[in-house]
Amino acid sequence: MNISGKEAVYFHINRVVPWSSLPKWNIGDVIDIGGESNPYFSFFETNQKTYGVTTPDNVTHQLPGKQFLNAVRDGEVNCPNVAGIAADITQHFVSYVRELIWEDIRKSEFPHLPSRQRCIWLAADEEGVKFWLQNLGLDNQKFQIAKVQVQGRLHVASDEHLLTDSEPMLTTIKRARQYWLGINDHPASREILFEGRLKVLDFVDPKEFT
Repeated sequence: MNISGKEAVYFHINRVVPWSSLPKWNIGDVIDIGGESNPYFSFFETNQKTYGVTTPDNVTHQLPGKQFLNAVRDGEVNCPNVAGIAADITQHFVSYVRELIWEDIRKSEFPHLPSRQRCIWLAADEEGVKFWLQNLGLDNQKFQIAKVQVQGRLHVASDEHLLTDSEPMLTTIKRARQYWLGINDHPASREILFEGRLKVLDFVDPKEFT
């Protein structure tokens, strides 16, 4: 863990999403991070993953993911994109389980580090911003690229150690420990977790990274 000084300047990609109370930022804002769930984890707390099904009489119902797939399996629903939806549901549950396990390991073994459920993610430089813009899939989403001055708790980790598929639980726990230990073999994939106080200095036009 690092404690940043008053002159520590980073970038943050601030997504504005309907399920989070975090507002759009303005230059000069001073914001405390860590007291509530971040927009990423807020989705798991407040939303249910559902898919629309239209009956023969043109009435649409929203079915939870597993119930939707069961209906497809039983021939009750005709879905031309069942593979894509199945992949989306799988990714949702992998991410959900990962965040619960990673937070459990952090609390029990690394309590001094910022939480993935309450932190925001920072990029150290413009190359880091470009990497995450390419990997976050922000098409058709509202977002800001903010230059921020921060003071608080930082942890540099790597997404190479995040859970991405089914695997033995002991392997998953090892991954989580490597993540919280800050083991990083690929600098391009590093992510910087931050909890503390930040000041919004400026915004950068996303077109600068295309």
